[in-house]
Amino acid sequence: MTTHNVNSSLKRRQFLKMASSAGIGKKMLMASPLTAGLLYNRFAEAAEDAKRAFLIYYPGGAPNGSWLPTDINTMNQASEPYAPVSQYCNFHNVQMVGGGHGNADGAMGGGANTIDTRLADTIGSDTPYSDFNLAFDLGSTRHDVMGRRGGQPKKPEEDADAAYKQLFGGPPPGGGAQAFYQKQKNVIDANKAILDALQKKFGQHERERLETHIDALQKLDRRLEDASVFVPPEGCRDPELASRGQPTAGDNLKLLADIGIAAMRCGLTNVVTVQLSTSQCDWKYQGTFTENHHQTLHGKGYAEQVEVKKYLSGISAYIIQQLADTPDPTGGMMIDKTVFCETTDHGDGASHSASNSPWLVATNRPEFNTGRVIDGGTSTGVLNDMFTTLTS
Repeated sequence: MTTHNVNSSLKRRQFLKMASSAGIGKKMLMASPLTAGLLYNRFAEAAEDAKRAFLIYYPGGAPNGSWLPTDINTMNQASEPYAPVSQYCNFHNVQMVGGGHGNADGAMGGGANTIDTRLADTIGSDTPYSDFNLAFDLGSTRHDVMGRRGGQPKKPEEDADAAYKQLFGGPPPGGGAQAFYQKQKNVIDANKAILDALQKKFGQHERERLETHIDALQKLDRRLEDASVFVPPEGCRDPELASRGQPTAGDNLKLLADIGIAAMRCGLTNVVTVQLSTSQCDWKYQGTFTENHHQTLHGKGYAEQVEVKKYLSGISAYIIQQLADTPDPTGGMMIDKTVFCETTDHGDGASHSASNSPWLVATNRPEFNTGRVIDGGTSTGVLNDMFTTLTS
């Protein structure tokens, strides 16, 4: 661990030296995270590599026998959504270490400093945000979160609008804030103003890349705006609906993932985590039935449990496809530089077992030798291999 810290300190000095040589001081880097992110991408390109990690946590494991594929061309019931991206995947069936109810941090390896923190201190040390933690539907349980630093829980951001504002420097539209938002300087315009101010310091190559980042932000901006200004047709403003509330967990998780990928692409962070609910599995599934996940595990049958896990597999498959389809500013596609890891805290959540726990690693980094189905090992073994490979 000491070696990694020394190497990180050296890299940081080299990064700041490069920024200084471009005429950009620490104050500018602090005032404009997007500028710092652009410089990080230039620095990573010069070093011929960028290393990124995206980890997602789902509670409850998977019904025994439903998840592990026969091979990457023969998916199982609950892993079927991975078929289009299976070439990037290593499917792991492992013994869960340190999980169970109340121990969501076991999905990140547990201990005083979980893997997201350890990666933040190594591959994330040069970026404006060493890591960025997101979550959906944590409820009132604030200690049962995936990340730990110094033994203390790391509070994730649960609000997509707030995450967008923090990362990209301005208020995205949302709900009743429409009028306020229209009066404010659009975050995209603000970033373009930064670009214009730095035109003499950055060459055409960097300018084109930042404009590419801005295009990605505009797409996110439109998506958030569309979600906030929906006007129902005449006579449908307040209908009585059988099921009413927030968008589905999948919608929220995909939006959080898109924000996280945009942050990595813009050089704002190299480490993103997303957490669904807690180890109590209290998030509500809204598929062909309306039970929450905990009720499904203990009150429904095997087929319904498989349906929920298949639904979650579809979210991960979406994220992997986004990484595969999104250009990385340091070259290639995001999947070529990013390691995606799906974690959990149980084997079969219905029986609270620790065996046959479904884990997945997806990437196009050659060190990971993907496209395999691996039956055996431990959850900490998967995380340790990921950490060692990314930081070596």
